[in-house]
Formats: sequence, structure tokens, C-alpha cells
Amino acid sequence: MKPSVFKPIKYSKQQQQPEESIGSVGLIVHKFNNRPKPDKDKVLIICCFSEFGCEVIGSMYCIPRILQSLPGYYTIVVGWYGREYLYKYLVDEYWELKEEYQHLRDSVHAFGSSSKNLLKIEKEMSNYGKVIHTSYMGNMLVGNYCKNPKCRYILQSWAWVEKCPKCGEEENFTHSMLSDHQSNKKFAVKPPYPSKEKLDWAREKMGKRAVGVFARGRKTYGRNLQPDFYVKLIEILEKRGYTPVWLGEKQSIQPCPVDHIYDFSAEEKARDLETTLAVICNCEFTVQFWTASTRLAGIVGVPWLLFETPDQIFAKQEGVRQAITTFGEKKLCLCDFKKVYDHNKTALELFERCIKEMEEKNYNDVIGLVENEESLAGLMNNDFYNLRGN
Repeated sequence: MKPSVFKPIKYSKQQQQPEESIGSVGLIVHKFNNRPKPDKDKVLIICCFSEFGCEVIGSMYCIPRILQSLPGYYTIVVGWYGREYLYKYLVDEYWELKEEYQHLRDSVHAFGSSSKNLLKIEKEMSNYGKVIHTSYMGNMLVGNYCKNPKCRYILQSWAWVEKCPKCGEEENFTHSMLSDHQSNKKFAVKPPYPSKEKLDWAREKMGKRAVGVFARGRKTYGRNLQPDFYVKLIEILEKRGYTPVWLGEKQSIQPCPVDHIYDFSAEEKARDLETTLAVICNCEFTVQFWTASTRLAGIVGVPWLLFETPDQIFAKQEGVRQAITTFGEKKLCLCDFKKVYDHNKTALELFERCIKEMEEKNYNDVIGLVENEESLAGLMNNDFYNLRGN
């Protein structure tokens, strides 16, 4: 069975205003060592203006590979506000776009962007060194390369390609990183585990049996559930003895819909990724719907529960992305977004079922509100498309 049985869904975006030119921008410089900066021909600048789910993959897999292939450079990463923790153990400096420009994230799709402002920033980086553009890392993940000097064929695919489609060579063919994710996972370079100081701080702020809740509130693609859905979800967690904690970046989540739970997203410390990871480390698990915040729990080994559409897992790359960024238990509930949006009661019943199963250490995937359960069940039993492997 092929993944095309679930055709990718075109999600409508919320109405957005045309992007205005922001002119020249000031970048906040984070220097991580005392190494002197050389002339610009020895400076490597890596741009990381991608979606968060892809950004984590870039930091764990793409950048380490780039640095191995280009040794000796003084290396700078340029990227989003609040991300220096992803890169401080990898490079010499991090140039951070100021928080006032976080709205540019609405124009980003995986490793690409329609933002003229971001393209301008990346272009201007050539004034300071050799530039690796954001899109290059996307090509690294799905690029299959023939090393035959008479061929040099390049095929973009995240599915396994047996041999070069042009010249037929196998041994001289480099497979894409995503198509061989289980082999590549052992080379992952994870960010450091949060410090004891930040873990202790988070523990004091949080109640017992904490559960992190992420409520998607992005303009890109929509897929945002009703605030009342999360009110009822919090009630379910509390009835089961958990202490919900509201998590996420203020630019991409919904405001916390209740007053009585701990809203970490409103804290100034929420902009610090290490502190965010410390909070998640003190959770029993995290819950999310149609969002890549699974990466945060996954890289520190905390279990997560995600409601996601089948096409994202089996007809796109998301299933593989989750597999290479998760180092603990995970549970998927496969649902069509529109059905969950229209049938909150059934979706919340599925949510509670998943929680009960996780309590019993059952992390098998659940088929929920979908159009074609039989086809999905068949696809999930196909070994090639079983993307749960760690």
C-alpha cells in the first residue's frame, strides 16, 4: 500500500495582512566562547528560519553534518528569538532576530518561507561570511545523491530509493537522511539536559503529576481547536488527578482559557528554551493537537500524546520527523482535524481513552475520527510505513 492512499490535505490559512517590509533589522549577538572571529572568508553563517519542528531536526542532524563537512570555520547560526540554547553547544555565536519580528514565523513552511523580509536577511548575511540558507537543510533531509561523476543525479524523496533512477548504481548512491532515519538516529546531537538549578526551579513552581498542555494557535494552516475544548480537556486531566501546566510560545499558542492552572507561557522565563525543557522534564507527559511541540518532550525522553491527521504521518514527512526526535515513549491518536473540530465530545472521549492506556503503559497508536478506518489500519500494519521505531 502506498502513502498516496491518504492525499495531503490543503489547509486554508487564516486571513493575513500583506507582509510589510521591516527594513534593516538589528540582531542580538550571543557569543559562546573566547575564540577570535577571523576574516569573513573563514566565517560560516547558517540560517535557521524554519518551523520549530524542522528547526530541532536541523540542530540535531543537519548542522552537525554541515560542520563535519566544512571543518575549521568560525560558525554562526542566525535564527529566531529565544533559540540560543539549541545552538550554544554547536557553534561559536548565535545571532537572534528580535522578538518584535516573531510574526515572520507565520510565513514559514517546514524549511521554506514566502517572506521577502527573511529572504532579504539571509541574502545580507553574505556580507559577513559564507552562507548556508535555511532551504539547504531541507534538501539535506530529502536529497538522494548519485556519486557517479558521469551521472550526479539528485532525487528529492523522503521515502527509500533503492538505487539511482538514472544510472542504476546502488553502492555509489547516497540515500536521504529521512529515508534511513533509524540508522541516522544514533548520530543525533541532542541539546544538553537542563541544569539542576533550572530543574529545581521548575519543580518548585509545578504541582504533582504535572501534564504539559500545548494549544495550537497559529495562523499558518489554521488547525486551531476551540478554547472551550481545552477547558474540558483540563477538567478531564484534573479529575484524573493530574496538574495541567499551560505551555508554548505566546506567538503560536492560544491564551490559557482558565485562571487556576499554572500558565508557564506567560512567564518571562518561557522565552528561555532550557527553562522550558526543565518544566517539561517535570511533567509526566505532554499533550498536543496538530503541533510539533512533541519535539520538546521527545528530545528529553518525556512521553507525549499527539492528535494528528493520517496524511501528515503517512503521506508527508511528519511521522519520520517524530521518529528521529523522540527518545522516549509516544502515543498517536490519528484523527481528521475537521472531525475533531465538529465533534469535540467524541474527541475528548478519545483523549481520555488515550490517557487511560498511557497509564497502563500502552503506547500503541489509536485510530480515532477518520474517514477510512480500514485503509488506515492496513497502512499502519505495513512495516515500511511503521514510523514509530526509535
